[in-house]
Amino acid sequence: MRMFIKIKKFPLKQVISYCLIGLFCACLDASIFYILRKNALNLYLANFISVNIGIITSFLLNRHFTFKVKNFILKRAVKFFCVDYCGLGLSMLIMYIGTAKMGQKDIYVKIISIFFVAFFQFTLNKFVTFKK
Repeated sequence: MRMFIKIKKFPLKQVISYCLIGLFCACLDASIFYILRKNALNLYLANFISVNIGIITSFLLNRHFTFKVKNFILKRAVKFFCVDYCGLGLSMLIMYIGTAKMGQKDIYVKIISIFFVAFFQFTLNKFVTFKK
């Protein structure tokens, strides 16, 4: 008796969509942060507001375009926020290790961390947050 292993296709369309939405939301985050800071809002409050607007926008766009899931919106939103905040923590850890412990330039470490964090977040969002 032959055994067939079912191998799912790599979700290239989802990865591309996730990355494009991520890029858009990162630009949105940065733009809102800039506007808030130019209007004399506290640094940390401006960052908190802009990051959360980016996360909300990312959730709504990824839910609709990338993963095409329409049910359990509130439950999925909470999971999405948790995943994104874990990604933020991972990014901070990578930044700390890369700069403080390894002495690398922060911009290079930041660029490297983006790839690790994006992979981490995509994987969790695909198999946990937006699991059908």
